[in-house]
Amino acid sequence: MGFESFIGNPKHIERLRTKLRQNRFPHGLIFSGPEGIGKRTCATMVAKALNCVASEPDDFCGTCDPCRKIDAGTHPDVSVIGIEEEASEIKIDQVREAIRLLGFQPLEGRNKVYIIDPADLLNASSANAMLKALEEPPENSYLILITKRLHAILPTVRSRCQSYAFTPLSLDELRRYNYSSDELLLRWCRGSIGTLKALDAATLKRQREIILNFIETAVFASEDQFRDLLAAAKEVSGTKQDFASHLEMLGVMFEDLLYLREGMADRIVNVDIRPRLEKLSEETTAELWIRLAEFLGTMESSMKTHVNRPMLTEVLALHANINVEKILDDNPARSR
Repeated sequence: MGFESFIGNPKHIERLRTKLRQNRFPHGLIFSGPEGIGKRTCATMVAKALNCVASEPDDFCGTCDPCRKIDAGTHPDVSVIGIEEEASEIKIDQVREAIRLLGFQPLEGRNKVYIIDPADLLNASSANAMLKALEEPPENSYLILITKRLHAILPTVRSRCQSYAFTPLSLDELRRYNYSSDELLLRWCRGSIGTLKALDAATLKRQREIILNFIETAVFASEDQFRDLLAAAKEVSGTKQDFASHLEMLGVMFEDLLYLREGMADRIVNVDIRPRLEKLSEETTAELWIRLAEFLGTMESSMKTHVNRPMLTEVLALHANINVEKILDDNPARSR
């Protein structure tokens, strides 16, 4: 047990441990990076190291009373500030209460630790309220901000924290830690152990078939098959939750098809259906997949508002269809 059990980003772990050993640990930290790569786990480990009673200053045992309480979420000096039920952002009252409590001496442990997750959902008022604690931090108090979007945090907050940008694990690292023997899942998780643990191969393949059928129909449908194209688009649009998942899958498939077009087959995710993807790739152009990926980015941005999901998916399908391109090319007047 201890920091050695953390998987990936070894330079960050060593840097943190060095600061703990030297008793020069920063009062404000930002852990940034994609979902599921260990940011929250590392923050919890830091909280243990700052309060463990049975280990060296740069580590934690994981079994003493403070470590077990932190794991259980019952340690009075270690708290997580997150989104309250039915809220869309971290409120100023939550931050003010945390700052008030930081002013008191620890109740049980050596240090008070507040983990703010997700810190990019601090509103402007709550982020500004946090500045005082970062500018004049009480002794034995630490703030750890966790975010997927570093630049969504106010520059004034970022400038008062030390930042650690966590990166996804490589395929070799994932294989070495032997979390799964399924090569498809190892590739599909994109370096995120959190994602890997949540993936189910059967569910993934069932959803992927919907997406691949949509792409094949969208690309090759003739004029008299547009009804099939619209039906495939409707299946992809689904519910709002399904739609977000399907957009992510579309992005992965577009990348695979572009890699195949560019002769980088070793980088594809969907290795188990490579022949099917190769056939699709051979009959299209790299420009098509780049254009579709760009439009997909527009669709993902639109998810933040109330959008007509079926309409957006139909537009994507029409953008993908090679026969629509031919019709427009053959009828320049209609394309204007």
